[in-house]
Amino acid sequence: MLLKISITVFILCISLILHSFAKEGVEADLLVVAYEHHLLQYLENGENKGPTVEILNALLKEAQLHADVSFMPWARAFTQAKNTPNTLILSIVRTPEREANFYWLIKVSQLTLEFIALASKPENYVKTIEQAKKKSIAVVFNSIAHKDLLENGFSEKHNLYTVSSDEQMMNLFIHGRVDLIYADPLSIQHYFTTYNIEGVEVQHNKFIFNKQRYSYIAINKNTDSVIVKQLQQAADKIEKTAEYSRFFTK
Repeated sequence: MLLKISITVFILCISLILHSFAKEGVEADLLVVAYEHHLLQYLENGENKGPTVEILNALLKEAQLHADVSFMPWARAFTQAKNTPNTLILSIVRTPEREANFYWLIKVSQLTLEFIALASKPENYVKTIEQAKKKSIAVVFNSIAHKDLLENGFSEKHNLYTVSSDEQMMNLFIHGRVDLIYADPLSIQHYFTTYNIEGVEVQHNKFIFNKQRYSYIAINKNTDSVIVKQLQQAADKIEKTAEYSRFFTK
């Protein structure tokens, strides 16, 4: 009888240990990579901030999952998310060439890109794409803005200056080392506010190369199916909440 009880207790202990390891494994293996975007997600005094971070936190809470966010240059974040299972990315524009690499969990913003010039340099104002092609333009490498410009006849050889971050792009722009940037005007204004940059005024014109697009929280297509299902179900619930409507950026 004692032997029977001992075996039963042993089996229960092993089951609890395996369950604990399985749960910890799911949480420990879930990664989040992010590109610092000063309207959507960014670091402020060592804390993750922005509406996309709030949506992510709600998503993970609803799915009963945990993950830390690692900020890095866009090209690195995209490559890691594309090639590493169980990896989420904040945030990424949904395009046909990216479609098969990710599960697209939830929208976080509506994308608007415009050519932006310093108001103090009216000679750099542009009203047509052909005028823009005669200017020097700073853009983050491999970003959707970069891809848009390449697809419409711009090139590094003639008019594009590619950089790895918004900070580098803005430094070139503010100091007059490039004529234009191709970016989201709201994000630029938020950048000025975040870094207490005063006395810099801009002028911009919108050119729509493609149909309206959205940024998403997405996850690598080879992610554990249990994690994907948890996140998809959580996203379905969150999209119906007032909290989500408040944080979705248009």
